[in-house]
Amino acid sequence: MNTITFMTRHKSYEDMLENLSERHKHILEILKDKEMTTREIAQELYKRHYTNTLDVNNARPRITELESLGFVTTDKTKKCSITNKEVAIYRETTETEKMFAKNINHIPTI
Repeated sequence: MNTITFMTRHKSYEDMLENLSERHKHILEILKDKEMTTREIAQELYKRHYTNTLDVNNARPRITELESLGFVTTDKTKKCSITNKEVAIYRETTETEKMFAKNINHIPTI
């Protein structure tokens, strides 16, 4: 990739990161090098005193926003120990995945 292109994309990414809410940043901090469900993230938010309840709604909307912005992704599921249902496992999006997502429209199809 061209150095200028890389620099401008990285600057855009940094600008987006600066505009995230504290809750977004807390979730990204929690997910650093980890894979977790929404419920596990909500529990960790509570454990770290970022929220005052264990309610998953403290995490779920922000995770959805982080996913749509490309900061987190999910590619696995597991059975929730509380609800006994299959739930998504979230993790930080890798730099390669971010680059691929930003360039997918520029890849020619054969």
